[in-house]
Amino acid sequence: MVSSFLVATVSLLVFWACIQYRNLRRNITQAKQSGLPYVLSPLSRFGQIWHEGYQPFAYLKTDNVLVVSPSGNILWTCDPESIQQFSKRSHDFVKPVEMMGMLNLYGPTVTATEGEESRIYRKTAAPSFNDRTHASAWTESLKRSSSLLQGWEEMNAPIEQLNEHIARLTLQVISFVCFDRPMDLPSATGLKANPSGGHTMTYSEAISSMVANISTLFIVPPPVLQFSPLSAHKQAMTSYTEWQKYMEEMRDETSASLQASHSKNDLSLLESFMQAGQLPRVGSQSPPISPAAVLGNIFVFIMAGYETSANTLLYAITLLACRPDFQRHLQADLDRILGDRPSSTWSYEHDFPKLLDGYVGAVINETLRLYTVLPFLPKSTKEKAQVFTSGGREYIVPPDTLILMDTSAVHRNPKHWPEVVPRGEDGPPFPVSSFDPARWLRNSDDGSAYNPVAGSYIPFSDGPRVCMGKRFAQAQLCAVLATVYKHHSIELAVKDDERRYQERWQEAREMADKELSTNVGFLMSLKMKGKVPLQLVPRKK
Repeated sequence: MVSSFLVATVSLLVFWACIQYRNLRRNITQAKQSGLPYVLSPLSRFGQIWHEGYQPFAYLKTDNVLVVSPSGNILWTCDPESIQQFSKRSHDFVKPVEMMGMLNLYGPTVTATEGEESRIYRKTAAPSFNDRTHASAWTESLKRSSSLLQGWEEMNAPIEQLNEHIARLTLQVISFVCFDRPMDLPSATGLKANPSGGHTMTYSEAISSMVANISTLFIVPPPVLQFSPLSAHKQAMTSYTEWQKYMEEMRDETSASLQASHSKNDLSLLESFMQAGQLPRVGSQSPPISPAAVLGNIFVFIMAGYETSANTLLYAITLLACRPDFQRHLQADLDRILGDRPSSTWSYEHDFPKLLDGYVGAVINETLRLYTVLPFLPKSTKEKAQVFTSGGREYIVPPDTLILMDTSAVHRNPKHWPEVVPRGEDGPPFPVSSFDPARWLRNSDDGSAYNPVAGSYIPFSDGPRVCMGKRFAQAQLCAVLATVYKHHSIELAVKDDERRYQERWQEAREMADKELSTNVGFLMSLKMKGKVPLQLVPRKK
């Protein structure tokens, strides 16, 4: 009996090994036919994508490489010319929906669907991202960041919860502007609110907990979580259920409002999805968007909208605290553009474009270069091989190849960006040492603003699927940074010790350097795992 079981087990292992060997041989043959450089997986140099930066490509002496394994081929690229083709040829290089399907937690989403379904979602959402929406994002961001400043002043203590404060601010803005959901907190630092309406979590707690437990929710299906005895699973299930209730409430309230108003121009994002979910298409008995897809897209737009802006602001503010010289340049440009006018007079039409083209925009661009939302952007060839060109040569991407456009590497590619010279205690990829907003304001030829080579700077993706919320995010980021730095500075928190101030500051800087590099990880977006204590200081002109 034992010997029969052993023989069966060994036979299965041999069979599995033969299948894997056959697959590997097939994939190696495809790699050779592609004309691309290739390596066999696993490659440890690709283990930490953001931290590795350009180094794996420098090691292999190529900007395009196929990583071959029995399970399939992956094309890694940081070549701008290749990235342009992968981004713009959307019918040839498609989204790998199997990989991204985890985002469909509540229903189909614009991010994790392809073809006609994805086009319907984009067509529904796109009109909502207009000048009226962007102006509203600007105005609401000014209002909320002024409230945040007031809260920090009232604290009269080091800012140790910057991530939470900024995340609450960006959640307030997108919830109000795009989903008609006001969040009446006295300031973004917030007083402890109590759940109401039968909820066990507040609105902000539910979405924050969702993001914190997102890995568990991706791996373990909700029906399993529901009966799991593990406390982590219970917490994940609670956040999942609570956030679904809030989305259903927003959906139902918006549906009732639309029915009462009968017709309305300038629909919000939620109203656009609700209207598309209620009106059948021409020649069809069903609406183009299902009830599940309405919830799925509410989830993905809110999560992406508030989380990404919050992370960008967190990194920008912390980087500026590490570099007071750049902070002073920023404040001088704010004085030039805004003068002594109160923030209530700052306008989206006149002031925002100047800020975006000035030092504020330069800080945003540089922060997104160093901390792009996603360390890679995925594409796929599906069942058909595709040809692309690079450096005057044609290459073949084999069928069913996953393509990963490495944003960390392309944003540090020395062919298009200056090589990094480490100057502090930050580790790879040396973001603090690399931070130089001024690069965006100078051009060695004519002194005009720097315009990167197409495909070498892709924080909002590129091509027909460029991020719809780009202008919304830029308006929000400009408004918050202008409000915070016009009359204040944010410095590294240093203990009062005038005799040893410089020494204490250097210690705080070294700690911040490490938090901004070594202690950065990926959880839906690039996140700083630790905290850098900061302090708000009235500005000395």
